[in-house]
This record gives sequence, C-alpha cells and structure tokens, in this order.
Amino acid sequence: MKNLVYLVGLAVCISPLTGQQLGQTSKVIACDESAGCTHQFLNGRKVKIIAVDGVTVSASLTDTGKHFRAEIAVANTSTTNFDVLPANFSIEETAPKQKTLAYEDVGKLIHSAEKRMAWANAFTAAGAGMQRQQSTTNTTNYGTVNVNSSDGSYANGTYTGTSTSTTSTPDYAAQASANAAIRQRNALLAVQSSQVSEAALRSNTVVPGQSVGGSVFFQRKGKAKQVVLIVPLGDKLFQFPFQFQR
Repeated sequence: MKNLVYLVGLAVCISPLTGQQLGQTSKVIACDESAGCTHQFLNGRKVKIIAVDGVTVSASLTDTGKHFRAEIAVANTSTTNFDVLPANFSIEETAPKQKTLAYEDVGKLIHSAEKRMAWANAFTAAGAGMQRQQSTTNTTNYGTVNVNSSDGSYANGTYTGTSTSTTSTPDYAAQASANAAIRQRNALLAVQSSQVSEAALRSNTVVPGQSVGGSVFFQRKGKAKQVVLIVPLGDKLFQFPFQFQR
C-alpha cells in the first residue's frame, strides 16, 4: 500500500491528467522501478511491467519515424472483468514540448498507406506510358533517266537517292517493367497491411485468467525526448514514462 501511495504521488509529477482521464479513473499508477515497476529487454526493446491488484500491464514504445508504436500486453489475474479499449490510450509528450499524441486507428493507417500506394502506382504507370521507342528507316531509291531532244540527240544516266524516316512507338519494355514494379509493391503492401492488422491490439473484455496483447499506434509530432504512455484500465490509469536520445 505504501508503494501504491508513492506511485500515485509520482504520477502527478510525471504527467498532467486531462479532466476526462481524471473522471474515468480513481487510481493513477506510474511506472517507477524503485517502487515496484520492473522491466526486461526483449529483442533490444525495454519492456516496462506494472503488476497491481490482479492486473499486469507490460508496455514498450518505439519511434518508427512516422508514428509511435506501443507493444502492450494486459493480463487479468483478478476476480472481475475489465475492458481493454485501445482508442482510449494516449501519449503525453513532456519534453521538449507539452502535447498530447492521440491514438491512431490501424484501419485508417492501412487505408492511408493504400491511397499513397495508389498515387505512386499511377505516376509509375503514367511515366512508363509516356516513354517512346524511336526507330529509323533508311530507304534507297535508284533508276535510269533517258532524255531525248528535238534535234535527235539524247542522253541517259542513272541516279541514286537515300531517304530517312523516323517512327515512334510505345516503349513496351518500359511498360512491362512498370507493371511488374506495381505488382511487386502491391504484394508487399498487402503483406505488410496484413501483418499490421493481425498484430494490432483490439478492444476486448478480459475475463479472469485471460490476457490480450498487441500493437497500438499514436501520432508523432516532431522529435519527442520524453513521453508518458497512458493506459486506462477499469478504475486504474497506468502510466509508463519513456525517454528517447535525439
């Protein structure tokens, strides 16, 4: 109990809470390793773990350059159900600026990636369509000329002439290469979208003895140095501070 009181007091120092968050929770639990919050490294990522009142939450955070990606797992060893609602999760940046980085729906992220890919494919196809192949044809003409005059004289001779013509046709090799590149990009996007969708943490009601886990994405604005990942669960608000070296 003394540790929990310490953690609640520490949470107020780490991150200001919005009115909505205060209204949804009654206990603020901050991850402080000197007071019960542990950690372990997994594939180079530091995973922070809080276990309190029959709930265990583990979290790691990665800056992908476009988004913040959190890997979150929740285990229920209590005697009651509680809801895991990723859309209610958020990140509070504390340095260099104070700002809230909102949750990003994975379906919208995939749709946005598909739109960007469609535009890229359109430009690739248009570029290949404008490429032309030119071929040059040389034609040689020759013959004999006879000239007769009224005084009975005549003359004859031969001539030779060369003409050059240039024709332009679509570059079918460039079009085939563009189509192959488009198919390859579409296949890669399909695989990546499937992987992201399957790994995403969905809304779940977690019953006693069960656990859920997955990826949650958040906005990225600038280069944050210090952030706090906020995970509301039932009547508790779990906070995980992370630092980034810039």
